[in-house]
Amino acid sequence: MRIPACLLLLALALLPASLRAADGAAAVTEQNLLASERYWPYHVALTKPLHALKPGTAGVLIRIEASGAARIDFGRDGLFEVPVAATDLVERANRVRRGELSKKAPNFVLALAPRLVDTSSATPSQFSFARAGEQRGFLTVFADPGAEGFAELAKALAPLAQRDGLLTILLPQGEHPDPEVFGKLRTLEWKVPFVYSHLTGPYTRSLLPAEAAQPALMLQTPEGRVLFQSEWKGGVGAELGAALDAALGGQS
Repeated sequence: MRIPACLLLLALALLPASLRAADGAAAVTEQNLLASERYWPYHVALTKPLHALKPGTAGVLIRIEASGAARIDFGRDGLFEVPVAATDLVERANRVRRGELSKKAPNFVLALAPRLVDTSSATPSQFSFARAGEQRGFLTVFADPGAEGFAELAKALAPLAQRDGLLTILLPQGEHPDPEVFGKLRTLEWKVPFVYSHLTGPYTRSLLPAEAAQPALMLQTPEGRVLFQSEWKGGVGAELGAALDAALGGQS
């Protein structure tokens, strides 16, 4: 006997959400969080006290570290690496998986894309959010545009603009107004987007470990998972190239 399509749709709708995840993905657990990054929620909250913070305190999930800890920015309350078990991260990730909690975009894209200045034309403009969302990897460069060696760094990294699926982003260090950074990048013909200068400090603290030497490079997925991180120095280009090949495939 053939079952009418309307009854099939009704039966599907009545299934528990946990049994009808859009792609049939397995439940997210603390153990598979790194492999389940597409389900990382943008916001998470504490379920246990942390330092002076009370349960219920919410923050922005920056990423899950290789150690398994959650790097969370609580704004004025501070930035901490938190045991996942002390948060509702897994619960929220499963809500994302089941379609109960929506994501507007991958976490890193959502955080950085609206705060980027486009340098590809003669006058500054907002970088395209849609274009940022098309990328498969992001190379974030933490460097002072006024420092000696910046031109050399720009020249070395400029060819990566041809890399399919990769977007290089500059977080300009030091006190440099946006027009100055824009002009510098245009003069060097390194036309990569950069984060607005008044936001560079907070985003540098969120993304880059405090002990990291600068200039620094960080290769991340659209969700913010770190694939490669290093101080900019001699020989790092080969290591970066290998990381790019692993993340994005060989040069197209």
